Amino acid sequence: MSILRQALGITLSGLLGAGACFPAELRDRHASAVEEYLPTPFVDPEAPFMDPSRALGPPDGRTLALGDGAYVVLRFFRPIPDAPGPDLRVYEVGPDGAQARLAASLDGVTFVELPRPIGGPTESVDLADLGLAEAAYLRIRGIDDAGEDPGYDLDAVEALH
Repeated sequence: MSILRQALGITLSGLLGAGACFPAELRDRHASAVEEYLPTPFVDPEAPFMDPSRALGPPDGRTLALGDGAYVVLRFFRPIPDAPGPDLRVYEVGPDGAQARLAASLDGVTFVELPRPIGGPTESVDLADLGLAEAAYLRIRGIDDAGEDPGYDLDAVEALH
């Protein structure tokens, strides 16, 4: 085998090996499971924006509509630690000004709600504002029916640490 092929083979396998770690990083940084979901009342449950799995993974423009009275509880693969600065980034799609309430929990049972509503297109949240040292679950609850897809159009939630 030529030196060029050997060098190219090592480079490609190095690149492929590094790429294999990418999904684990995404799993660690973004919400990975839907623990609970209450859909928006009076909306066709078959509408694409009513699928709670659309809120999982990195931002992709596919949203879950959370109208007034709807909520979703998302779980992360690992607890998110409170560190200096924002700890979470919530992605919302749409120019309609819809808002939601965010609450966090370490155990998925006892939630602490952020004292102010969140809005789009992105919202950064510090766990210190909730008095939490870490969180593994987030509950996002729609508080209005603004927009074409009713309410807050949740795209993704990202852990920043």
